[in-house]
Amino acid sequence: MRTIIHEILPAVPANVRAENEALFGRFGLLLLRKHSLAYSTGFALAAIVISTLMRVAMEGYLPQGFPFLTFFPAVLVTLVFAGVQAGAIVSVLCGLIAWRFFVSPGDGFSFDSGALLAMVFYIVITAAEVFFVAATVAALRVLDETKRRASEIARSRELMFSELQHRVSNNLATVAALLRMQSTRSDQPEVKKALSEATQRISTVSRLQRSLHSPDLQDVVADEFLRHLTTETLEASHLESRPDVSMTVEPLILNRDQAVPLGLITSEMVMNALEHGMPEQGKARLRLSLARQGEGENRRAVLEVQDNGRGLPEDFSLEKAPSLGLSIARQFAQQLGGEMTMQPGPEGGTLSRLDFPI
Repeated sequence: MRTIIHEILPAVPANVRAENEALFGRFGLLLLRKHSLAYSTGFALAAIVISTLMRVAMEGYLPQGFPFLTFFPAVLVTLVFAGVQAGAIVSVLCGLIAWRFFVSPGDGFSFDSGALLAMVFYIVITAAEVFFVAATVAALRVLDETKRRASEIARSRELMFSELQHRVSNNLATVAALLRMQSTRSDQPEVKKALSEATQRISTVSRLQRSLHSPDLQDVVADEFLRHLTTETLEASHLESRPDVSMTVEPLILNRDQAVPLGLITSEMVMNALEHGMPEQGKARLRLSLARQGEGENRRAVLEVQDNGRGLPEDFSLEKAPSLGLSIARQFAQQLGGEMTMQPGPEGGTLSRLDFPI
């Protein structure tokens, strides 16, 4: 049976066949396959001849009253493997053969009550076979057409979404480039600093936009996401001497609503460490970690970014910090339902910490 199925199934790519088989099953693919006239005719003739010869061979072994024994399977097999039209023709011809030779052997086309009752029984059974197979084929065709239209809509939606994301990323990159050009023309240090920070934040949003551009992407693996984001943030900082960076990030699964604010907070923590957490002497070091804590309803994630710089001022308060970036990071922490803190590190420097539920 497996060999027959593979021979009559059309040659389609393996991934397409697997997808169709998952939806319809092999039996459904058989029913939906379009057959050539030569194939249907040959299969129907073979079914008629084989079923007739089998019925003749059984004539001496069957008691009276089984004139259609081999013809019912012939009709059903033809319906499945050669189509509804071929199956209907086989049912008619096999019925005539059974009526002529096996209903009333030796009497030809008998019209007595017994022969007519037997033929009515045959017509009802074969008509039911043809009807149910035809109805199944019609339903599968409707389902196949619905699936095709849904695939086209999904493909169109994905193309439109990708185009939209591409345009948004390009617009953000254009804005960042304009701000960067403006900062080079300014002679005021405060203006240059403000424009540089704005450029970095817009670049961060642009990077997140590219990282999470897929319309089907609902979950994000935290370790790959944060490693890539941190690397891009370091490259965008244009430092003369790159710090030694160590990262310990568990592969937590985050949804997109968590990934975007987490990415922005991480980028802001790293940029703040690069700007204010570099030591006056010696090699700069930066440690980033993301770990899971607790179980069940109390399960949380803790993000830490620690540097080995000069540390925080004695009167530092995160709530009163004038930095726009830290204010933005705190707002995103509240969006996550978590809390962001900054405190002196256990070995010096500054420890930025975000604790949020997952």
